[in-house]
Amino acid sequence: MRQLAGMLVLAAALAACSTPEQKAPEIASLNTGGAAPSAPATTTTTEQRPRERLDMTSEDIDALYEVYSRCQAEHGVDKSKFEKSGVPSKEVMDAANKACLSKNPLPPWEKDANNPEAVDFAQRVVQCLRGKGVRYVEVDNQPGEEAVSYALGGPNNDSQSITLGLQYSKECEIAASRK
Repeated sequence: MRQLAGMLVLAAALAACSTPEQKAPEIASLNTGGAAPSAPATTTTTEQRPRERLDMTSEDIDALYEVYSRCQAEHGVDKSKFEKSGVPSKEVMDAANKACLSKNPLPPWEKDANNPEAVDFAQRVVQCLRGKGVRYVEVDNQPGEEAVSYALGGPNNDSQSITLGLQYSKECEIAASRK
């Protein structure tokens, strides 16, 4: 038994001292269309979901969701055709959601329900909005949701609170993220 353990230690030590296999340098490239590069059959890739950021413009966010929408359409859920063709079955929707999960953007980290400080962030945003004159605003932390957010307008959908909240929400989110 000791001999076997000694041989394993020796083999590990020799492997650690051997010359590493030379790899070709990796070069970043821009895919300009045409055929998509194929991954080797033996490689399994795990795509990381894209994440929104607080400082993104609406155009940036639209670009993130465009990739997700294209994937959904490729899997039978083309939202632009819902009026003509109707909503696909639950099975088709579930399959498309599963297939496109890696393309579905995550909320900004500050709002992510997995962030232990997300509720604190939302409370700071609410305080900032109240300071800007928004009367009806509260933290919205629903179980099972990916994001912690805030609700505007209260039970009567106060239009002034909604208008002011939308006007100042980006500014307050940026300010709350600095603390």
